[in-house]
Amino acid sequence: MKKIVLAFLTFSAILLSSCSKGSYMNVIPDNATAIIAVDAPNSGLKIDAEGIDTSEKIYLFETSDGALCLAAKCTLSGNGFNILQDKWVCGYDDGKMLIMGPVLPAQQDETKKRIQRMLSQEEEESIVGTPMLQRLDSITSPIALVAQSSALPEQFATYFTLGAPRGANPSQVCIAAKIALADGVMQILGTNFSINKSVAKALDDTNRNFRPLKGTFSAETARQFFSLMMNVEGEKLLQMLQQNAGLQALLAGINTAVDMDNILRSVDGDLAFMVDSTLTNMQIKAQLKNREFLKDIAYWKSSCPAGTSISDRGKDTWLFQGDDLSFLFGVTSDNQFFGKLTRRQNADSSQMISAALEMLTPFVGELKSIVYLIESEE
Repeated sequence: MKKIVLAFLTFSAILLSSCSKGSYMNVIPDNATAIIAVDAPNSGLKIDAEGIDTSEKIYLFETSDGALCLAAKCTLSGNGFNILQDKWVCGYDDGKMLIMGPVLPAQQDETKKRIQRMLSQEEEESIVGTPMLQRLDSITSPIALVAQSSALPEQFATYFTLGAPRGANPSQVCIAAKIALADGVMQILGTNFSINKSVAKALDDTNRNFRPLKGTFSAETARQFFSLMMNVEGEKLLQMLQQNAGLQALLAGINTAVDMDNILRSVDGDLAFMVDSTLTNMQIKAQLKNREFLKDIAYWKSSCPAGTSISDRGKDTWLFQGDDLSFLFGVTSDNQFFGKLTRRQNADSSQMISAALEMLTPFVGELKSIVYLIESEE
């Protein structure tokens, strides 16, 4: 599974243990699927950059076949290779440095040959002058990201591609984002775009539905592993969700008894989807324009499918229980919807995330949460 969001973690210890101007960017191939540009002195990242010229940007990127790489201007003289942490191959030549991995020991010789070819690339073979790099350069942030949705882990792409037209090729839907790190929170302010004209028009139309955030749920999202925040009107949100197969799948079990469409139509304001480190258990918080759907709950109770039930859990609070999930939901006195979807634990996913966070710690400190904010560019 591809891990561009986790690229930060894989390069943590590399930067702690470890290239003419502009020419080092020639090592980045023109078909790279994701690029992160880091302005090291202003990024807030813990970079001990011996051998790397931090006066120039450092680029983390993912190749079309999923390899994670780092490109930087190099201060080391001559050329050569180093093996880092037994799984990363570092090559440098003529002021350019390229790190690639992770690779098994048996793959290191072949990786060295690949790195040497990339270090020798001409500008016309590189990312230089491409729309991806132009978009990246337009982002004013110490840490900037441009990525095809196909480069993102499947579970993350579900959230990052909200608003993409149904049937769009994942390589056509891209994310452009500013990234900031503070107090253990990685905040990503992003928007979708596409180089394909028809997909771009659809995304532009959708992006106009997002409004400036009020920050209603900021404190709560900072306590969750991953959150998606937006400010939107419910009917427009529902149309976007109906185009997103991943989020539809997450809500499918609830919809057997609870009319989530009707609930979502009542949304008007800030909304947050929040998930734990397994990326399966979800919380929903939203500002409402009305609570008309409460009139339907008696019907929902009486029409639950066999093996499921809805029971009272306090004032304006209910619990839906099914075979493999439960959904606690309700409305507060100030018209905020809350829902907590609990599924059986996904041990494999949880272990993968835990291991990734452990690698990230030396690079950014303890990462408590990732918050993705969607706002219109207009």
